[in-house]
Amino acid sequence: MVMSLEYLKTYSSKSTVTVYKWALSKFLSHVGIKEGSLEERAKAYFASNRNYQEDITFFFTSIKDLPPKSREAALAGVRVFLMENGVELPALFWRKLRGRGKGSRALMLDKVPSNTELKAILMHMDAKGKSLFLTLASSGMRIGEALKLKIDDLDLSSDPARITIRGEHTKTGNPRVAFISSEAKEAIQEWLKIREGELETAVKRSARFPKEGKDDRVWPFEDNTAYLIWRNAVEKSGFAKKFQYNNGTERLTVHPHVLRKFFRTRMATVIPVDVTEALMGHEGYLTEVYRRYSLEDLAEFYKKGEHALLVFGNGKDLAVLRAEVEEKNKQLQQIINGLVSENLELKERLKRLEDGFREVQELKKALEEAVGKKS
Repeated sequence: MVMSLEYLKTYSSKSTVTVYKWALSKFLSHVGIKEGSLEERAKAYFASNRNYQEDITFFFTSIKDLPPKSREAALAGVRVFLMENGVELPALFWRKLRGRGKGSRALMLDKVPSNTELKAILMHMDAKGKSLFLTLASSGMRIGEALKLKIDDLDLSSDPARITIRGEHTKTGNPRVAFISSEAKEAIQEWLKIREGELETAVKRSARFPKEGKDDRVWPFEDNTAYLIWRNAVEKSGFAKKFQYNNGTERLTVHPHVLRKFFRTRMATVIPVDVTEALMGHEGYLTEVYRRYSLEDLAEFYKKGEHALLVFGNGKDLAVLRAEVEEKNKQLQQIINGLVSENLELKERLKRLEDGFREVQELKKALEEAVGKKS
């Protein structure tokens, strides 16, 4: 067997590659192959005539106390490694293995913040953090998607403002359009005013940035920086409650990923669920929603639900104002329709009068001609 890790180059997501490498390294260490580069260790594994099912089972027992998502990722990374190198284990084996993990799942105590709580958190952020997390909360996009956005992907002149998420940056590989709230748009505009200066400062402070400081992303930093901004703000705001996995690992109940839940719970109460799911980038809804609705339709749906996403503005007041405007528009349309109807009626009456006048004129002319002939 010719072993290869070339398949890892086919993944566009750096995080996926990182997770799969981590999983493979952990697996090889657990089966006793610890020396050399990852590729050398992988070659040594296949050269040692292993019992793959026994190795996977042993590996599973060693990671069963990991957080559920980490455990699933580790198994997925190893499974892909084996499959890409010609080792296809029975599907039943994998199902039974996953079944053994039931009961070890931690109680998920994610806390979706209220609009007021989210405001308290954002108040402890600078312009870049506030613009990023307002964008996440009001668009439903993933943090990885947001951090790959380029300035050219923004359309802040539209109402509502639009963001094009490129296919190479989405989880599904398909491009889509997201919308953001008016306050997220304003936050981005304020961030863009100082972005170049902040980037220059970051270049001077850190060797990780290119010397020329060229970075056309809206938020030119990595996810670890984003998570640090969030964690610091959460702690300062007093919402740093944590839950604990079975293995002792702790996690904030209010973490960046709950902003997608924030978007869904708020928006789905106002607009159709399938539209909400499509705006979030869930593949099962995208195709059907894009087939049924135009971007203009989706923009109108978003505008109807935008008030529920506002953090600094008063969403209730905006909803009332929007309802009042819509009611006045309906009343105005009724008046216009009435005037149009009256206008048509007047035109019809005028036409009848003109026709009658024309008939009288023709009759008069006929009489005059008749009288002329008699005389």
